[in-house]
Amino acid sequence: MKYLILITANPAIDAHFAALPDDERKREFQLYWDIESDLDASGELVDSKAVDAASQQLVTRGPDGAVTSATSDAETVSGYYLVDVADAARAAEIAARFPEAAVSGGGVRVTRVWTQEDFDATT
Repeated sequence: MKYLILITANPAIDAHFAALPDDERKREFQLYWDIESDLDASGELVDSKAVDAASQQLVTRGPDGAVTSATSDAETVSGYYLVDVADAARAAEIAARFPEAAVSGGGVRVTRVWTQEDFDATT
């Protein structure tokens, strides 16, 4: 099953990384590369990317069709890992390895990626 692991940033996470001494910050950032290497070696990694949190926008469309876009200081996505794993427990195990999972007020989002077969089964 495919799962999307979303790495998010928010003020608590930003403060956590900012408070770390340089050597500890480097060790925590190395975790991302270590996790990616482990997932690649196990064949569970489908794709992963870091994204530019500063360029993110929340886009909405009103009932009149007008589109608005705004930036937000709230939680933003800073990266993702798309994995193909046996079950939700394995996806959660992977997510728990990221530094954000250990930050109070932080966390890592995990969600199953639906396939066409999943949609077909609901109709």
